[in-house]
Amino acid sequence: MYIPLKITTDYSILKSLIKVKDLIDFCIQKNIKTCGICDYNLFGVIEFYKNCISNNIKPIIGLEVKINHNSIYLYAKNYAGYLNLLKINTHICEHDLDMDYLKKYCNNILIIVPFKNANIFKELNFIKDKYLGYQNKEELKNSLIISNKVVYINDIRCFKKDDIKYLKFLDKIREEEINYENYYYNENNVDDYDIEKINEFVSLVDIKIPTNDRYIPKYSEDSFNILSNLCIKGLKRRLNNQVSKNYIERLKYELSVIKKMGFVDYFLIVYDYVLYAKKNHILVGPGRGSAAGSLVSYVIGITDIDPLKYNLLFERFLNYERVTMPDIDIDFDNTKRDKVIEYVKNKYGKDNVSGGMTFTTYKTRLVLRDVGKILDIDEYLLNKFIKALKSNNDLRANLELKVVKEYFHNYPELKEVYEVSMHLEGLKKNISTHAAGIVIGDRPLDEIIPMYKNGEVYLTGVEMSYLEDLGLLKMDFLALKNLSTISNIIDKIPGFNLNKISLEDKKVYELFSKGLTDGIFQFETETFKNMLIKYKPHNFNELVASIALVRPGPYEELETYIKRKNNEEKITYYDDSLKSILEETYGVIVYQEQVISILVKMANFTYAEADNIRRAMSKKKEDIILKEKDNFIKRSVKNGYQEQLANLIFNHILKFASYGFNKAHSVSYAYISYQMAYLKVHYNSLFTFELLNNSIGNDEKIKDYLNELKNHNLNVMEVNINESNIDFVLKNNNIYLPFKLIKNLRSDLIRDIINERDSNGSFKDIYDFFKRTNSFINKKEYEMLIKANTLKVFKYNINTLLNNLDILINYGNLSKDLDDYALKPEISIINEYDNDILRELEINSYGFYISNHPASKYLKKDIIKLKNIDDYLFKNIVCYILVENIKKIKTKKNEDMAFILGSDETKTCDFTLFPKNFYMLQNVKKNDMIKVWGTVTKRYDKISITINNMEKE
Repeated sequence: MYIPLKITTDYSILKSLIKVKDLIDFCIQKNIKTCGICDYNLFGVIEFYKNCISNNIKPIIGLEVKINHNSIYLYAKNYAGYLNLLKINTHICEHDLDMDYLKKYCNNILIIVPFKNANIFKELNFIKDKYLGYQNKEELKNSLIISNKVVYINDIRCFKKDDIKYLKFLDKIREEEINYENYYYNENNVDDYDIEKINEFVSLVDIKIPTNDRYIPKYSEDSFNILSNLCIKGLKRRLNNQVSKNYIERLKYELSVIKKMGFVDYFLIVYDYVLYAKKNHILVGPGRGSAAGSLVSYVIGITDIDPLKYNLLFERFLNYERVTMPDIDIDFDNTKRDKVIEYVKNKYGKDNVSGGMTFTTYKTRLVLRDVGKILDIDEYLLNKFIKALKSNNDLRANLELKVVKEYFHNYPELKEVYEVSMHLEGLKKNISTHAAGIVIGDRPLDEIIPMYKNGEVYLTGVEMSYLEDLGLLKMDFLALKNLSTISNIIDKIPGFNLNKISLEDKKVYELFSKGLTDGIFQFETETFKNMLIKYKPHNFNELVASIALVRPGPYEELETYIKRKNNEEKITYYDDSLKSILEETYGVIVYQEQVISILVKMANFTYAEADNIRRAMSKKKEDIILKEKDNFIKRSVKNGYQEQLANLIFNHILKFASYGFNKAHSVSYAYISYQMAYLKVHYNSLFTFELLNNSIGNDEKIKDYLNELKNHNLNVMEVNINESNIDFVLKNNNIYLPFKLIKNLRSDLIRDIINERDSNGSFKDIYDFFKRTNSFINKKEYEMLIKANTLKVFKYNINTLLNNLDILINYGNLSKDLDDYALKPEISIINEYDNDILRELEINSYGFYISNHPASKYLKKDIIKLKNIDDYLFKNIVCYILVENIKKIKTKKNEDMAFILGSDETKTCDFTLFPKNFYMLQNVKKNDMIKVWGTVTKRYDKISITINNMEKE
């Protein structure tokens, strides 16, 4: 049997059509029992190794390297050789490989020198196990002149000869070219001699990568005592010395499980970096995921959620019957997360800590676009075609669509694009950094796994999903923008303690019940807002449930939940014995923890057993589910339940468990949502100001927030050359717009202006400004800054500055050479532009009106400003608005009607034009000023205006 030694996989980015999964399938199909991969890196090794072992295939692991510009192939004989390959892999991330370094790490490595590079064969005399690799009989004959240690080897990058043409497309994407003539699997080229030589080679290889070792750093020689003492002190502190027996028992149980499973150091490592964050004014989330179900986590300060108070289960987090690494993911202030990572690197060693690697793969749309570009397909046609495809389907599935066949008939050129794309879809396209994953080891990571240098930092050279099996500690350090928002707000409130706020504030629940949740974590979508208006949560437990209910699975029960909550439907619990489990959710199963508790209650499973069953349900493991269903029913009947009821409940929770929500996560995130809502209610202007900075790039939201802030008697100011910054600035009741709101202003120019100002002090006057900025601002950019009114602070109007611009630029040029001796020119004062021109300059500079909104001139007594419409509910009003958007729709009766988004200088509001008045719209378009006679209405707590009449100004 021909054993391929040099499979290049798609881990060699854009150089192969072979995915590891497909390679294993190919080996099974061909009955190949030994297979070798040899990429330009080791990124695919673990996926390859695991799949080989599970399919009874002997893995051969190689690495292609260059030495003196010649390619050679290095193969690990055993695990020791594999560890040497890891070191070489790290070295070539930064350096060329030389003979001295290779000599240092060549033990337990087999080397194949392709015949074309035979010139360096003798230089490798320090290596015992070196072979000349040949591809044909001519190369074999010449190789045997040099050495009798030869082996047949062919670089395989696709399975079939016909696929070579698709490899050439990868060349074009990479913008380089390789001759792929023989780069396919061809067993017909191999004779008995070749097979004999390959067998001799692979007989020297026996790699076993350990998967039962653990590389968690040791926190201390006395870790368990340290953790126990921290827990005892923390429990007393959390409960104000009022510690009840159930807390003591839970704590003892958790500590025993943590010790038994060998995770004491893990908890102390997390405790340590969370403590560092809290001591260094870095806001940490209250919890995330199932970790909030741990009392140990709560009492030592990793989380801020009391698991007993909310009936959270430790086994959902850590299960002694399922030995997997614990998963404590931590949310940090978005702007300060990197400080925590830097702390961890310094504490455990930079070589022992790394971010994680991930890959971007060729998804359907992306591959079509890249191939379409190579084949010079019209971009408009290609985009139109791509939009016609089902986004959730791959190309093979989309091929069955009628619309695809129609496109092929009308545009035959799309057929080739599609065919090529099907062969490239799913290949790895590039390497990127995992958004949150950090790996911590007790030794340099390249003694365990391959590494990859991305810019200035190293990443794991293995995707994060493989690390746990290798015994590495993976943690998610998540950057949560909402924590940054909270942190920025409370920094501006002297003496404020976020942890002391009441969770029973009626005003906060009123805000949720009205769906006024713009800017509130988890609750910003229209789906959530509409749910809240119907649902109306009145306490924290109901808020927790609302996060879980708007998810697949529980969402089907939402209407039932709301009716029961509002006493519109009778509450039932399947069986009275389940009331204690389901009472808080009105008899509706909402959480995974409830599923576990039901299994425990009815069938006397242990919590650990029940969680394993829930896990099997969520992963849809049919064999386990069927076995456990019988087990559940038998045990429930034995426990006094009717078989019919047991059957009903199991089927119900089976349907639910695939989508069920983790209550520990729901509690944690409801806590953040509540904190934000509390700040929005009690510190609304500060809250809204923070939302401004989060909305840069979204003009509509910025306008809404600015209008809201105006209602709090804050003044909105254009960009100010001496006050503005990258983000919005709040100072003395003035909100200064950020530089980056000015349309088409270069980001590096903004940085230069701010650096100059912050390094050398504010600009004293107009002359000082031109003198200090002349070297990096050109005339067109000065005009942009003037038209945006950024130089207002110097007491000259826009018209004056534009008319004197040339002499000011000339002064700036002269002052570079003459320093303080350059004469300051006299500025000719000119009357300011009229309001219409100023409005035009403002809208062109910022994209929206700040101080010169066209509605601001309408100030008669009978004209109502939009900020006051709450006072005119169900009354008729007259207002002037700027039309910002028009949305036309058809009613169920196929009549035309429209929704208009309109604004004045105080607020933006929705206007409705019903069919009978639709004709009024015929001469109205976006950006028109109109006068509206309307009725203020309210639906689902949302106020809008029904238009009775309108006329264009």
